[in-house]
Amino acid sequence: MTRHLTRLHAYRGLLWNLALAEMKARHRQTALGMVWALVQPVSMMLVMTAVFSVFVKLPLENAPYALFAYIGVLTWLLFANTLSNGLSSIVANMNLVTKASFPREVIPLSKLVVGGFDFLVGLLLLVGLMVVFHVPFSTALLMVPAIVVIQILLIIGVLLFCSALYVLYRDIGALLPLVLQLGMLLSPVVYPVNAIPKEYQAIYMLNPMATLIEAYRSAILFAAVPALPSLVVAFVVALAVCGGGYQYFKSVERRFADVM
Repeated sequence: MTRHLTRLHAYRGLLWNLALAEMKARHRQTALGMVWALVQPVSMMLVMTAVFSVFVKLPLENAPYALFAYIGVLTWLLFANTLSNGLSSIVANMNLVTKASFPREVIPLSKLVVGGFDFLVGLLLLVGLMVVFHVPFSTALLMVPAIVVIQILLIIGVLLFCSALYVLYRDIGALLPLVLQLGMLLSPVVYPVNAIPKEYQAIYMLNPMATLIEAYRSAILFAAVPALPSLVVAFVVALAVCGGGYQYFKSVERRFADVM
């Protein structure tokens, strides 16, 4: 693993160049440019706010639902969009895979960089929303970088595992949209955890995305330090997923060219 990480670090320039090329291609000849990174989370926030704060009122702890929903949506989209865009990345760049020698994980990881850029743009809007809704900036915000690291570790593991699996079994491409839809419904993206019956909450919180979304909301929306035991468990799980996903990717990497 150390050897793989050392080689990956040596090719970090290629990773950034692939991500930069995609971002340039995506925003080329567009009038709004980086603003398009906000279209999806903002539109989802507006629709959910209309539905769940006007038509169906959810029990919230004196928090503006728009900001509550935006935090959940932004967190989920970093996971879902990165996975969706990175799933077929190896297959889409098979000409590069078969003709050059480099760590193949650079390709799907470049999708994470692109998704991370959109996430950072979304965070800038989040700061503006906090000002608009008079949400105080507390010391609990210092926990946000740690939560981001945990989420990135989780995404890396799932992304590398799924992108490698897609090369061998294309069925996963048809299955992923369904899994992501179900995952969003099973995560507190648009509703609070207290909407789940208490007898099921312990099982529900085994979902690492549920823990991360709740941690973001605690630190940002409620000015409270997230429950450290839950974060430690989430970190251990994310680290295991990251290591396992990376190990699987490297174990099947040499088969990529043979499959195509």
